[in-house]
Amino acid sequence: MRSSSVTRLEALITIMDYSLRDVLIKLLNKSSIPMFLLFHGYGSAKSVIYDILGYGGPKKVISVSIQTKKMSDYILNQLHNEIDFSKPGTGVACTISLSSISSVLSMILKQTDEKINEEKIKMGSEKVIVTSKEPYHLIVTIVNRGYFEQVMDAAKAAGATGGTLVHARGLGSKEAIKYLGITIQPEKDLVLILAPQEKRHAIMESITHEVGLNTAGNGICFSLPVNCALGMEAGINNINKL
Repeated sequence: MRSSSVTRLEALITIMDYSLRDVLIKLLNKSSIPMFLLFHGYGSAKSVIYDILGYGGPKKVISVSIQTKKMSDYILNQLHNEIDFSKPGTGVACTISLSSISSVLSMILKQTDEKINEEKIKMGSEKVIVTSKEPYHLIVTIVNRGYFEQVMDAAKAAGATGGTLVHARGLGSKEAIKYLGITIQPEKDLVLILAPQEKRHAIMESITHEVGLNTAGNGICFSLPVNCALGMEAGINNINKL
């Protein structure tokens, strides 16, 4: 199904300090989201930095969900109201537009919207409070396991202020090995960086130069335009400014 202007669909991605895991789960459940995924990640700052800032830790909880834009707006408002994003290390949240989804998921989302009591949650009646004052992009980098620090060093040299590591497993075809001249190693590092649009190109170029396909990191990166962002003006992501 292709999303229309009436039923715009979005993916909501949140990256929070692990201590906020229960708060995040409770909020997502209360929002009647049909399905969301939770997994663990790690921040880019050193442990001593977390001690200096006095909040949070290196372990992160990451959520990914799919819902209508109205539901995204409501959840972003709830996140802003219930979590103090001004505290260092709290986390970030962003939404990304989707062009299409499966028919089954579309039906579930439609049924969910119909069941939601709009008077109770006032979905869409509040202005979404977004801390970002400029367009952002989510930069996704996939490299061989153990190259997270190199990715972040390259990204920060080009203006990035933080990133999150997720361990993953890679699978590749014989064609990739033949034509790209690379060996697909199963253990991968997935690095998520939320960056201003004006810095995106420089960050991606720096990452590609240091850990691209022609290096031992065998890395690739791509970016996704972000609709809304929370938590970009405070916290661990601003560590380089201290």
